[in-house]
Amino acid sequence: MFDHLRRLMDSAFGAVLGGAAYGSWATYANWSAGSSHALRIGATHFAMSTGLTLIGVAIMNRLFRFAGDPRGGAALAFCGSMGFTYALLIGVHSLIGTPHILLTLAPGFLPTLSFCLAYPLLLLRQTRRAPQPAGLPLAEDADEAAPFIR
Repeated sequence: MFDHLRRLMDSAFGAVLGGAAYGSWATYANWSAGSSHALRIGATHFAMSTGLTLIGVAIMNRLFRFAGDPRGGAALAFCGSMGFTYALLIGVHSLIGTPHILLTLAPGFLPTLSFCLAYPLLLLRQTRRAPQPAGLPLAEDADEAAPFIR
């Protein structure tokens, strides 16, 4: 059951499904700004949520490999992915005039925090189980979690 759920979350369908849920919430949370503005906010949030889900694994893998040691890579992957995610979300919502940015982003904070923390820890665990010879990239097969991102 958990393997099936993980595959759904790693899939493009799962990203679209999550984006639709958060986009719908963004529309509802900002309905007081007028229906056309709220719908534009929801559509924008849908696109950002879907895109961030699809590229989040690739971002964390690259940041993990960028550091010289696995622990530093895990920390960099966590901080970098959280920073990138919320800089993008807050920046775009500010640009489009979202009136309730914190309310819009609140439901996604814990899932984003969990994902951005758990995935680098899984990469760290993988490098500790099977140490790589010197000179090879860390967690070389980590991209297999999301094979559609290359």
